[in-house]
Amino acid sequence: MKTGVLTYPKLSEKKKKRGRSGLERVVFTIVFVVFAIQSITLIFPLLWMIMSSFKGLLEYSAGNAMAFPKKWLFGNYAQAFTTLNVGNTTFFGMIFNSLWYTGITTVLGAFVPAVTGYVMSKYNFKAKKFMFTVAITCMTIPIVGSTASHMKIVSALGLYKNPLYAVVTSLGGFGGNFLVYYGFFKSVSWAYAEAAQIDGAGPFTVFFRIMLPHAVPILTTYMITGAIGHWNEYQSIILYLPNYPTLAMGLFEYQSNAIRLANYPVYFAGLIISMIPTLLLFGLFSNKIMTSLSLGGLKG
Repeated sequence: MKTGVLTYPKLSEKKKKRGRSGLERVVFTIVFVVFAIQSITLIFPLLWMIMSSFKGLLEYSAGNAMAFPKKWLFGNYAQAFTTLNVGNTTFFGMIFNSLWYTGITTVLGAFVPAVTGYVMSKYNFKAKKFMFTVAITCMTIPIVGSTASHMKIVSALGLYKNPLYAVVTSLGGFGGNFLVYYGFFKSVSWAYAEAAQIDGAGPFTVFFRIMLPHAVPILTTYMITGAIGHWNEYQSIILYLPNYPTLAMGLFEYQSNAIRLANYPVYFAGLIISMIPTLLLFGLFSNKIMTSLSLGGLKG
């Protein structure tokens, strides 16, 4: 009985990879040029502001706007902490207001829609379809011009100039975040919950220990992007919490109220200081934001 060795045909080592066609190279070149120009338009103003933040007021006002500082005034950054005040609120006070406002609105804004999305996707009750229809319909209605009515509601609830405004207005469980959570929890198998219920888990245990951990990537992404947005928000603070100026509001007010007398190099230094937390946050978690989410599932 002869035994042989099973052989496989070898792939041709001379097989060449297909290169890009001429049209593809032209398209890629155009796209690269467009993105390069866009990047320059975004980076150049930031670099100009950083350079101007080290100038003196006279050099900034009368000198060459595009030239490097003749003398680099690092003291502008220390002066920002004493000059950029709003009323009785100091620069450090504005930082504190930014921290608690951003923390409250970010956590609640990311967590509450997760709760409503989970309930609407996994539980059946009589008003479910009606509530879902109302939520979707309200999202399609333009909100332009509703500021006056919103102000009246806020005043009637006693939330005007009240820190509770940040809490109450962040408890809305619908919106774009709700749709993402709704679709996500809809795709998660209920077998996870059934297995936990066999061991005696209740509804809250199922949500917090079984379902919510699956949504941690989405929750984290919304918290990161929400924190960046709320840190830079100033319009809502001006309208509803004027007694608690945040850093974004304070810098806006300083620039608006002192157009001619403003020390712009010090103002630019304050802007750069206010950018540091968001730049660090985005730099540390940019991969988390950009990377597509991988969702788990059951394997048979």
